[in-house]
Amino acid sequence: QEDSVKTGKVTSAGMFFLGFPVYRFEQNNSVAAAKDPDSAFFKRLDGFQPCEVNELKAGTHFFAVYGDNFFKSATYNIEVVCAEPFSTEKEKLRCVEAKILAKRSELSKFESEYREVLAKFTEMTSRYTQEMQTIDELLKERNAIHASYTNNTTLQRSSSSNKGKTSSKESKSDDDQTVKKEKKSKSKSMEGSRSDDDGPRKEKKPKERLRRKKWFNIHLKVDKRRPC
Repeated sequence: QEDSVKTGKVTSAGMFFLGFPVYRFEQNNSVAAAKDPDSAFFKRLDGFQPCEVNELKAGTHFFAVYGDNFFKSATYNIEVVCAEPFSTEKEKLRCVEAKILAKRSELSKFESEYREVLAKFTEMTSRYTQEMQTIDELLKERNAIHASYTNNTTLQRSSSSNKGKTSSKESKSDDDQTVKKEKKSKSKSMEGSRSDDDGPRKEKKPKERLRRKKWFNIHLKVDKRRPC
């Protein structure tokens, strides 16, 4: 039994009886090949199988032809060709089929090597991805540590500058208070001396005392860095 091949508008099947073992080739399923191309490739020559009959002896032989149209009979032609004039083609066919058989045995060995290398390649690919992620994380951590050094120094500088400002302000305020105290003491001593020299004076009104007291208690603060 031979599977037919469509050539143009007709289908044809060839049967060869050459006196030595010949082979038929059955194509693999295209759907399975699309799902798993690797397995389809290594099983491609599994359909290369020997034919049962190698030669035609004298006698009566029956050939069956069937079609896929159930509504009308199939139209067919049977052509018989003598193989004696094709001696060169016979040797070429025998040689190429022997090479196909050798290649089929090589494929089985190559498949095991390919699967092993493919598994190793998959392992190396996953390791490559992991190593890339690890390197990125380490570099990111290093950059974060460098950035923390910079941020800490700026914070320390700002805190130290703030401390310096507050201390200078406190010293200025202390100086201002000491100056005020000295002024008050001087003014009191001046008043005492005046009262002793000039004698008894007329008492001032309480309103003027309050006004003068308010005037001396006003705290005037001038920032030397800013112009008035």
